[in-house]
Amino acid sequence: MDQHRTAPSRGILSCFGCCVRDDTSFNEHVLQPLNLFNPSSIQVSVDQLVAKSRDARSETYRLIGTLHDFSLDEDSSEGQSTAAKWPSARQSFRVIHRAKSKTLVLVSDGLSDPFHDLQEDANVNGYGLEFYIETPVSDIGLDVAEIKTSWQYQLLFTVCSMAAGHGGIRQIIDHMDLLSTEAEGVADSIPSELKQDIVNSQSRVGALLGLDDDRHDKIPKTIDNMPLTDVGRNLQASLLATAN
Repeated sequence: MDQHRTAPSRGILSCFGCCVRDDTSFNEHVLQPLNLFNPSSIQVSVDQLVAKSRDARSETYRLIGTLHDFSLDEDSSEGQSTAAKWPSARQSFRVIHRAKSKTLVLVSDGLSDPFHDLQEDANVNGYGLEFYIETPVSDIGLDVAEIKTSWQYQLLFTVCSMAAGHGGIRQIIDHMDLLSTEAEGVADSIPSELKQDIVNSQSRVGALLGLDDDRHDKIPKTIDNMPLTDVGRNLQASLLATAN
């Protein structure tokens, strides 16, 4: 991992703030078991479940725009990454081109994989969500190296790592609608002319999770046809100005 992808040093639980309601009862939702998303008992191998999950996500992603064949992968196997491990120990992102809006959608592709270390009859579709960022094509391009060094990718990667480390973000989002967070390891990727308005005094950037963007066509909220449990959230991560 490079210097932009170090795991957040602060406690994961302190990274997320509630943006809609201040209700202490949400704590009881954080610790709800993952199987509250209506698990089904399917006697197939974990590898087969992972493949079915990826196919289901690809179907949904193709509804958004043109899904590029390549993926942006990170090795999250033990000893290879300081970031939180994803369910199938594979951190992957896809790129979707939307011609009408002239935007690219960077979307995670694995937070909703089944867990590689759980028995098939006790497994679920990961954390029940995926994250995405939509950005103008002119701001990022299609070169893989350029994408992976962009602030958009760095922010998405960091948010996904926080969600994987926490484990219960889906439940909180279902209860609160929106979350805010501060992300470390992104500031160096912010263009110099924007840093004053985006990067705070602790070299962190703010992000809002779950806010819809009315400027473009809607992105599906759910991922259908998952093999185990409901994946009811495709969540946008939006960069916040320090004034917000």
